[in-house]
Parts: sequence; C-alpha cells; structure tokens
Amino acid sequence: MWFSEVNNPEAVLVTGFNTATTNGKANTYDPQTRPKYLSTSGGSNQPSWDLVRAYPMLDGKKSGTSTKYTYNDQLFYKNRDPRFNMTIAYNGCTWPLLNVSGYRLWTYYTVSGTGNKDTITTETNKSAASSTGFYLRKAVNPALSLSDLLYCGTDWMEIRYAEVLLNLAESACGINRTGQGQEAYEGLIAVRKRAGIEAGDGLYGLTANMSRADLFTAILDERRIEFAFEGKRFWDLRRWRLIEKTLNEINTTGHRTGLRILLKSGTGIPDATTLESTRNGLNLDDIYTNYLKFEVRDMDKDFKINWKPEYYFFGIPTSALNNNPNLIQNNTWGGTFDPLL
Repeated sequence: MWFSEVNNPEAVLVTGFNTATTNGKANTYDPQTRPKYLSTSGGSNQPSWDLVRAYPMLDGKKSGTSTKYTYNDQLFYKNRDPRFNMTIAYNGCTWPLLNVSGYRLWTYYTVSGTGNKDTITTETNKSAASSTGFYLRKAVNPALSLSDLLYCGTDWMEIRYAEVLLNLAESACGINRTGQGQEAYEGLIAVRKRAGIEAGDGLYGLTANMSRADLFTAILDERRIEFAFEGKRFWDLRRWRLIEKTLNEINTTGHRTGLRILLKSGTGIPDATTLESTRNGLNLDDIYTNYLKFEVRDMDKDFKINWKPEYYFFGIPTSALNNNPNLIQNNTWGGTFDPLL
C-alpha cells in the first residue's frame, strides 16, 4: 500500500515526495530505515523485542493464549499475525532488498577472539549492527537500488484508511451508550480481516462481550500493531495519559529490550558460510533450534525514559511568550495558567 501513489484507496492524507535532484523533496525515511550496511544513514528504526513479542498469532489471539498456535521465544516468527512479516525484519527472513530475489537478512553474531568480543558476520561495518536484533521493513521499497535511495520519492501516508476505522472504533467505545460497543467491534474486526487474520468464530481473535475498559485496551493494542513506526503510538498514549503506565508494564524493569542472537560454537555447529548456504539442507527452524542462542538486552539501562506528568501539556515556547506578553505559561512549566480550566 505504501508504493502506490496514484488512486491509492488506502491514502486519506498524504505528504508527497519526489525524486527531483534539484529543488526536490526527497523522502529520507527509506534510506534511514533499511540496514546500515546498505545505506550509510540506515538502521534508524529498529523494533524492540517487546514490540516483536506483542504481535498476536495468526488466529488473532495473544501469544501464549492461542489454543491453535503455540508460541515460544526461540521460534518467535512462526504463525504470527500477517502484519508481523510486513513490519518486522528478523534474522533469517527473506527480504528482497535491492531487488535481489531470495535475499536473506542475517543479524546474528559470532563469538571470536578472546573474552566476550562479538563480531557480526554479514554486516561489514561492525558498528552498523542492529542494536535490537531487528530492522523495520514497513514502507521500505525493496526494489530501489542504492543510487535511488538519496532521492527516494515514496509518499508518506499521514492518515490511511485503517486509521479511519480505528478512530471510529475508539470514538464509539468512548461514547459508551447502547449499540456503540458493537460499532467498536466492527472497526476492530474490519482492520483484522483486511490484515489477513483468521476469522475463527467470526471475531478474528477478539474476545466476545468485552467490557468497555477491555474493548478500549484492545483498540489501543490494535493501533500499536497496525501503526507501528508510523508516529501514532506516542500520541495515542499521551491522549489517554497512559505513558507512565505503559512504561511500567513493558517488563519487570520498566525498560525496553532488544535481542542479541548468537551463533553457538563447538562440535557440530556450522560456520557462518555453511549456516547461510541455501544448499545445506537446513531450514530456518533447524537453525534457530539447534545453532542459535539468545541474549535479551536492556536498551534503557543507561538512558531510562524519564517521563513526568507535566509533559502531558507542552510548555509554551519562550519565543511565543516573548512575542505576545498576554500569553501566560502553563502552571506545570512554571507559569500560572491552568490548561484544565
């Protein structure tokens, strides 16, 4: 849906870009997002391990609750919501970057030398490795060549049809009157159906007869998955004053995590060349089960997100206050104006 720029039925409000080399408006998202070893500015958008685990299974049920599809962290990529493979680029996935059919992305490390020195196998610049173990593939055009990246003209959808459906669902849930709950369900179902989740009992993995609070949570969870890395999540949480709660619920530490994937060493463990050969008879499940191990890494150990309640109302910029002496700074930023009155 991202690469169709004429009569795109998904596009509601779009920021347009072009490929003009002189006075043009290039979209920097693509070169900044693809792996850094394929773009000098790449690797800027890296999904966390927490987001990877948040995707439901193919039947729409949360991982660990589905009775049809079992989940385990070792084979995290199996039987997931179809949006998982359209969004998350993971170790060993097929991603035809640079228009190379059958190209596989490898993000694992090998341990070599002395001590705990890790060297990346396929990313030639060691500092270019993904810090989370994952890359983002959403809205990255695999058909572009390296020479096309600087002047990428891919338009960006600020609002697309799925957001219309989920905005309606959230509004219906918020009204909380007879019949509105059903309208909220209908919006959720429409989004999940078009994403390719299995219908099951007709609810596409949703729980029947949810309370208003549970339905509201389901809508925000759906927005997290559907609009991952589209610039919606912060505003969703800010709108409902849920940022502190969400940070505290990420995991027991309140920190986001990444995944470092390591190639085991020892007797019977193939080297990198053998492991990645398409002729070795190994499928991805074999590789993950027998030859790789995981290290969950704390992404916020040194730089924890320090959100404060006063941030929900932004402070008025000093330049605006200086420009208009009648303006009064918000009371959460040292002024006397109460934005809630």
